[in-house]
Amino acid sequence: MAKTRSMTRNQNHDDDEASSSSRKKRFKTYDHGGVAPCGVCKSWRSLALDNKNKFMASKPPMLMSISDPSYKKKECYCCLEDFEGRKFKTMIPNSSGRTCIGLTCGYLILLGEETQDLWLVNPITRHQLHFPCVPFNAPLFPNGVKAILVFSRTINGWVFVVLNQSQHEICFSISGKAAWNHVSTSYILDLHVFKGKIYTIDVYGVVCEMVLTPNPKLTLLKIKDMLKPQFLYPGFVSWDEKLYVMDIFLEYSNMVQLLDLDEMKWVTQKERAIGELAFFLSVWRYDAAIKPESWVDSVDPLLKYKRYERFIDTSDKSRKHRFFAVDKWYFPDRCVNVDHVNE
Repeated sequence: MAKTRSMTRNQNHDDDEASSSSRKKRFKTYDHGGVAPCGVCKSWRSLALDNKNKFMASKPPMLMSISDPSYKKKECYCCLEDFEGRKFKTMIPNSSGRTCIGLTCGYLILLGEETQDLWLVNPITRHQLHFPCVPFNAPLFPNGVKAILVFSRTINGWVFVVLNQSQHEICFSISGKAAWNHVSTSYILDLHVFKGKIYTIDVYGVVCEMVLTPNPKLTLLKIKDMLKPQFLYPGFVSWDEKLYVMDIFLEYSNMVQLLDLDEMKWVTQKERAIGELAFFLSVWRYDAAIKPESWVDSVDPLLKYKRYERFIDTSDKSRKHRFFAVDKWYFPDRCVNVDHVNE
């Protein structure tokens, strides 16, 4: 295991510390999902401020690109492109000297290349959170780390949970505290928030529930049968009230299986557990299962994503779900709704 790096002092922005002069230069931060002045176009800003949840929930996935991080003296830009080809460009605060290694709940995860500390920045709401340097050598490539941001009702604060996939290690940090807490793991590949709880899955398809307080631990779930077919690298996606497992390698992502946590059993595809879902997959492991009818659009909104489509199944006409893969997807509906855990 890599040597633990020294901790840095938590530097979360505090509204009370901002002077009247500095407010003109900096965006205010909010600790409960509030919307600060947006960095996107005026029409988006107006709609987002007036009716943020309804507006953002109706927006389909967007392509995302980030400017070259090699210019360490300058902050990077994030560019979002919708299915109509419209582009929205915004500067990423605190991105100088950092590499974006992932995405969670609409937040970009920025890792300091020298300091190894973490800034989480929401490019739409401009909300920011800071966490101390990670307790392991974090890789500077996105598929080496899977992380989730949650708001714990028990702790009454933000919690950032990080899975180091190369070492199969999970740790978490509470906003405002310059420390990391460790959770013992064994070959964990993914973690996911579903219905107020955090779940993990390992290389063998074994699912556990993770609790953060009072004692961080994993509890094995006794699920009937085995995950079938055999997945190489199983990972989670969810839609509405359903949790799915699919292979996180894009080459095999056409295999999807429903996990029924009420009856603690795996549901096969033959039982039409998938329905008409569309699966949006990215190299960043920030994936989503979406029912396109939830978008405000015309006849078939998926036609606009045709060039990104992969793994179309033509042998089984009952399977209407599709897969769309790119380097980076951004899901607007997630940028204003951070997952809550009820422990």
